Amino acid sequence: MNELSFDFYSPTTLKSYNLDKSMQYQLNILGSLDTFTRKHCEHVANLTCRLCERLHCSRGFTEYCTICAYLHDIGKQFIPPSILQKPGALTDEEYAVMKTHTTIGYDICMNDEKLRPYAAGPIYHHEALNGTRLS
Repeated sequence: MNELSFDFYSPTTLKSYNLDKSMQYQLNILGSLDTFTRKHCEHVANLTCRLCERLHCSRGFTEYCTICAYLHDIGKQFIPPSILQKPGALTDEEYAVMKTHTTIGYDICMNDEKLRPYAAGPIYHHEALNGTRLS
């Protein structure tokens, strides 16, 4: 395969990792509230899977990262639609509410035994490599 033609966004590569009922339930709730975020989670999972495969990560690690990616924005189901779906720029107050989706998602995962191993996805996806929180 030509290195320059590698398509990280190919939807045909994403493996089915048999998301269990807890994960499917949470994603379905999110999808019913905000289809844009649901699609975003699917795209991030696809990209994550492709990157792991390209880096020759183990199947187990690839599966773990892909599931974390699916669940990374799960906390947005508790962000008011008026903020989540706002077409324009958020006010400082709205932005403060939006930023809580990472800790909300972490709490969702930690409170569900099957989701608990994937709590890193929601809590760390807005963190810089040096450990600081990104705005």
